[in-house]
Amino acid sequence: MSKVFHAWSNGRWISLDLQSNRYSMASTSVACPEERERLTEATARLRDCLNSLPAFVPPLHLVWRYARAAHAARLIRNQSIARQLDFLRASRHGTAPVSVGGETIHCYASVFQHLRNLRFRRPRCLEDSVGGYLFFYPYIASLELLVGVKQPPFGAHAWLQSGDLILNDTRRAVEDYSVILRFAK
Repeated sequence: MSKVFHAWSNGRWISLDLQSNRYSMASTSVACPEERERLTEATARLRDCLNSLPAFVPPLHLVWRYARAAHAARLIRNQSIARQLDFLRASRHGTAPVSVGGETIHCYASVFQHLRNLRFRRPRCLEDSVGGYLFFYPYIASLELLVGVKQPPFGAHAWLQSGDLILNDTRRAVEDYSVILRFAK
C-alpha cells in the first residue's frame, strides 16, 4: 500500500508522505499517479438542537465519551499523522458502528461542538478531528477523517465528514482545500 497521497491545488500537485510526515509540492509538469479529487459539496448547518445554550445539557454518557476522546487525542497530538491514523485503527475494536439518520448525526455533532467550545484551549484541526473520530465512531457508520491541502500559501487542514455533512467544521472553512487523504472506517 502506498504511503504517499496526492492532491491538486491551484496548479500544483501537493504530496503527503506518511512515512516521513512531510508535505511536498511539484509543478504542473510533473505527472501524478492519482487523479485530482474534487471536494464533495458539503453543507454544515447551525447545530441548534435547543434554543438556548444554558438549556443544552448533553447526556452524561456523551460528556464522558467526549472527555475520554479529547484526552486520548491530546496524548498523541505530537505524533506523526501515520501514527495517529494507526492509533485510530487500533481503537476501532469493539462494537460496530450503527447507521443512523441525518437528524441523529446532527444531534451528535451538536453535542461534540458544544463540548469542544467549553474547553479552555480549542484543539488544532488534527487533534480535534482525531478526538472527534474517537467520539463519533460508535454512533456513525459513514465516518471519514479528511486531510486537505491548498496553496498559495501552503496550508493543510483536517476535518470529519459523514456523507455530505461536515461534523466538526464549516463548509466555508474547508471548501478551498483539496482532499489529499481519506481515512474511513
